Amino acid sequence: MDTSVAQQGLLHAAVRWWVVLLPCVLPACATLSSSGVETPPDLASRCEAHELSACTAWGDQLLGEGRWEEAAAAYGRACQWNDTTACLTEGRLRMEHGDLDRAEPPLRKSYEANNVEGTQILADLSAARGDEAGAARLRYEALSIDKSVVELVMGYRFGMTGGGGLTVDLNVQPMAMLARRLNVGANVTVSTRYSSRVELNGYVGYQHFLSDWAAPYARLLVGSQLSSRTARPNVGAEAGMKFFSGSLAHLGLGVGTSSVGSTYVSVEVGLDWVLALMILAEIH
Repeated sequence: MDTSVAQQGLLHAAVRWWVVLLPCVLPACATLSSSGVETPPDLASRCEAHELSACTAWGDQLLGEGRWEEAAAAYGRACQWNDTTACLTEGRLRMEHGDLDRAEPPLRKSYEANNVEGTQILADLSAARGDEAGAARLRYEALSIDKSVVELVMGYRFGMTGGGGLTVDLNVQPMAMLARRLNVGANVTVSTRYSSRVELNGYVGYQHFLSDWAAPYARLLVGSQLSSRTARPNVGAEAGMKFFSGSLAHLGLGVGTSSVGSTYVSVEVGLDWVLALMILAEIH
């Protein structure tokens, strides 16, 4: 009898505790659910609201589930809002699955954004359609398409007979000039041995892209050497190798000579003009 009463007392106590705790537990669970900790984010709605990162994340999720066509559509939304990486991904996906017509617009957008990989895949698309001439042109352009249009180039000439000179070039190489193979510019060289001697030259050059990061080059310089008393006409030539880092910069190594100086070895670093101005602004 006493045991039965004790058990009933414990049961009533447990029920009372649950009645007390239940109002606290339910809001906590609701808060946890509404906070998004357990509920996965609604990537589709966020993508519809023009959130680019949500579109690409949604595309990644759909692709992981094997739903490539829906994934391509998600990347396509980001592409419409000028995400060139998403354009490239959409175009590549559609190419892999033989959807050439719908692959072309995003790949064309990548090409117009000077994207090397997008240009190469667009060349593959042209070849798949039987347009070998168009494919060859695109592959030719792909090697140089992401390089800077205008560069500020700084370097040093090491004279074979001693002395040297600091050099600054303004180099111009638009795609319209043989897809950046042809370049023109202005050169200033200040002698480190004779501070009063300065060379002012214009030049025309050619660079042959072996890949999208390496190109041998040659250029012809014509100008004058100015000193405190005289001005002497100058003709020079230089040849060497450039190593590119996309549109940001290049490293150049060369050998040259001129009618007013000795043969020299040159080392140069070329920066995209916008990047160069940003660095100069930070320095000052």
